Amino acid sequence: MTLVRGAMSIDVSRPMMGGAVTVRILDESEAVRLEREALRVLGRIEAWAGRLTRFAPDSELMRLNRASTSLVPIGPTLTAALDWARTAEGMTEGLVDASLLDERLAAEAGFDPTVPASAGRRWSLRRTARGAAVDRQPGVRFDLGGVAKGWLADRALAITPGRSALVDGDGDVAIRVAPGDSWAIGIGDPQQPATLLGALDLGADGDVTREWGIATSGTSVHRWARAGGDAHHLIDPRTRRPAATDVIQATVLAGTARAAEVFAKTAVIAGTDRAFGLLDHPGVFGVLLLTERGELRATPGMARWLQ
Repeated sequence: MTLVRGAMSIDVSRPMMGGAVTVRILDESEAVRLEREALRVLGRIEAWAGRLTRFAPDSELMRLNRASTSLVPIGPTLTAALDWARTAEGMTEGLVDASLLDERLAAEAGFDPTVPASAGRRWSLRRTARGAAVDRQPGVRFDLGGVAKGWLADRALAITPGRSALVDGDGDVAIRVAPGDSWAIGIGDPQQPATLLGALDLGADGDVTREWGIATSGTSVHRWARAGGDAHHLIDPRTRRPAATDVIQATVLAGTARAAEVFAKTAVIAGTDRAFGLLDHPGVFGVLLLTERGELRATPGMARWLQ
């Protein structure tokens, strides 16, 4: 990512969420104050992510997954993340499903899931004064990796000061850009890591500050060898197996990072035949697909911003 125009900027990163999280602030203020603010935001992201990760045994998410009862109280951060997961499921006709932890683990281990695809995956939230209680069928366990990073990036951007700012949640990017500033966001080629498929040049809307969300999803990362061919991490809820798709990578430009994230994942799982129809949504501004045939397919909205 490269700043195209603007004044003083500060860039702070920290390993997190399976990769790295970066906060960039652009403002007229002194660098020391900007760095202090960026570090404060990183600390908040780390605290939120610590509650939602499946990679820490004592995270609130994993305590929920281990609980033996069907009704489990949870706090406000996990409540908000699961509430967004439920919204994302409805927006994507069920192709984004946060209750597929065991299917993801089976794919990583090289096995087929033990639960048949026809089995139910019902769960709901019962609101409480502090958060909610999760009411679920026996065996339902959650993996928020497919919905939490964009949601966290948006939440962090809302508390990030500065005229313009960017929060990169390991590839799910939330951007605020003020008049006179601009960000260039490169889209990598998964088949040639040193090459870009293109770059998005994002600015304000006239004299009005604008917010964007960008996310890329694909089958070229998080792959595992297994009998019958490689598996990847994008699970199709209809089969509970890695999605059989002709889309290698999807990049979505949207109004929020959380929407960009879930729609990019949806595009890959759905494949080119259904992707553009599913992503015909008011919050989606552009889509760029790379297919297994080497084709690049972009919507007119995406072509407007591509350089």
